[in-house]
Amino acid sequence: MKRRDFLRAAAAAPVVFLNGPPAAAQLPGGIDELVRELGFALEIPLNKAVGGAGALLNVARERLSESEFAQISAFISGVERLIQQASNVVKTAMPKSIGDMPAVMEKLGLPTESTNKFSDFILEYLRERGGRKPVGLLQKAWKS
Repeated sequence: MKRRDFLRAAAAAPVVFLNGPPAAAQLPGGIDELVRELGFALEIPLNKAVGGAGALLNVARERLSESEFAQISAFISGVERLIQQASNVVKTAMPKSIGDMPAVMEKLGLPTESTNKFSDFILEYLRERGGRKPVGLLQKAWKS
């Protein structure tokens, strides 16, 4: 088919408009992939990666507004499920601030300074995948 004929046929084709919500960026693989990669990177068992990451995300849920946390949940599918799983792993009250994290790390059998390794990994992981807005919100939530 010649280009001219193709363009003529394309111009005559009906235009279809899809009504629906606009596509939103979302982390491929969701929270499961993030936690798995975190475990590999820090060389820790998956349950400890779940506990630490879920505890950090709970801090974000506690410190951010509902709409701000919803933006994080929209980018990383499975956040609420991870927080629930972390609660089962940690078996203690979930942290409400970043200052509560050393106790969580201790409960997980990790050095108390592991909080920084967890948060740095999560922020870099999201940043590399185009999550600038979630990164900014998490940094805000995780300030002392």
